[in-house]
Amino acid sequence: MQVKDVMEPITTNWLTPDLTLYEAICTMRRIRWGKENASINGMVVMEHGIKLVGVLSIKDVIRAAIPSYLDNLGGFTWEGMLESQALKVKDILIGDIMSTDPVTVLPNSTLMYCADLMIDKKLQRLPVVDENNRVLGMVHIRDLYLTVTDLLCDIKE
Repeated sequence: MQVKDVMEPITTNWLTPDLTLYEAICTMRRIRWGKENASINGMVVMEHGIKLVGVLSIKDVIRAAIPSYLDNLGGFTWEGMLESQALKVKDILIGDIMSTDPVTVLPNSTLMYCADLMIDKKLQRLPVVDENNRVLGMVHIRDLYLTVTDLLCDIKE
């Protein structure tokens, strides 16, 4: 089986590096997937809807909203702090916090290769690109999980 068999095509759902964190979060929360109707947890970031420049994940959002130095504050409490921090970071540009130089796969890549990349690099999603590095779609770890579990459930003893 190949990546193109399970990827989600990208036609209109991407972010641009000049969006604010607030705009990106609102976009990500608006887009739904699957039977659970859950919001997505990462999107590709493209310039002019053509050039892949990065990926924004929920980890990038949390990293921006909750800086690691807060952990070193003795006696720190969340009361009022989270709201205050959210107001500080809502206007940060996506281009400043996104993961750059994303790992990508081709549509004809095998699912085994894709799974190895995701496990080895601890990735939740991989942009699928053509030979000219144009984004065609996205394959998520859940796509691999659903494919594997569908196969396992179909096995008869």
